[in-house]
Amino acid sequence: MNWLNKRKNRLFLKQIKDLFYLPRADRKVLLAFSLCLAVLTGAALLYLTHLPAEKGYLLTEAERRHYQELCRSLETGKEKPSRKKTFEKKPYSYAVATTPWASFPFDPNTADSTQLLALGFAPWQVRNIYKYRAKGGRFRQAEEIRKIYGMTGELLEHLMPLVRIAPKYQYLDTPAEESEKQHSPKNPSNKFTEKTCVDLNTADTALLKRIPGIGHGFASQIVRRRRKLGGYASVEQLKEIPHFPDSLLSWFEIGDLKSIQKININKATLTEMRRHPYLNFYQCRTILEHRRKYGTIKSLNDLSLYEEFTAKDLDRLTPYLRFQ
Repeated sequence: MNWLNKRKNRLFLKQIKDLFYLPRADRKVLLAFSLCLAVLTGAALLYLTHLPAEKGYLLTEAERRHYQELCRSLETGKEKPSRKKTFEKKPYSYAVATTPWASFPFDPNTADSTQLLALGFAPWQVRNIYKYRAKGGRFRQAEEIRKIYGMTGELLEHLMPLVRIAPKYQYLDTPAEESEKQHSPKNPSNKFTEKTCVDLNTADTALLKRIPGIGHGFASQIVRRRRKLGGYASVEQLKEIPHFPDSLLSWFEIGDLKSIQKININKATLTEMRRHPYLNFYQCRTILEHRRKYGTIKSLNDLSLYEEFTAKDLDRLTPYLRFQ
């Protein structure tokens, strides 16, 4: 059991070391910053300890008499009246003249500003109506006056019975005949009607969207994932896409595996290895440390000795690594 406890202690110390791991350049910068901070702190403390003591301030005779008079006035409760004038707030009221709304039929497409104001529209509402009509807008139905900004329920109730839309502004009801609807061509679907296997490593988004159940979202994710991986080695890798249905896996196949882009693990840099979805930072660092200490990596068995690589990780990485 002692060797097991020692192993656990070594693993714990290694995790602590990895947590506070800093490159040599960062350690130098941190040391220089700490020295500068210590020097500045020492200089500030030295300056504060050598400051001259402040001398006491002596009152003059006139200031002493003024102070004594102020104390006596406070004891007797006499206070000088304030010179500030107080102003009383007076309530103000404004009288707003209200005129009754006129009642006469009108067409909002042709009524002028005088008529609209008399009907109860505000001046700014009249300006908005004029701008709407100047840009080609028209009121086709009486209910469309609801969309006028600032329309209140009371004003709408007053105006609705008065709206008269001219026939030239109204919609024409021309429903299509049933025979035309029956013979009208429907847009043909571009989806596959029969079971078709699509090569995952060569299909583009247009071809992927022809599979029933795959739209623009899934097609873009499939192509994006293929670009990051360097190619698909198995159809089961589609399950790594969030919410991808398993029922669609039968529509795909893997053609030639030679098209997969592989990483030269003995020459790739940290940035190049980090681009692959199956390699994290700690795994990349372990590979670089192994290359620095022991030279080239000959097979995945060399990586299986490290705890950063599990059997599942090595199985996933097998199609994407080369050693020459």
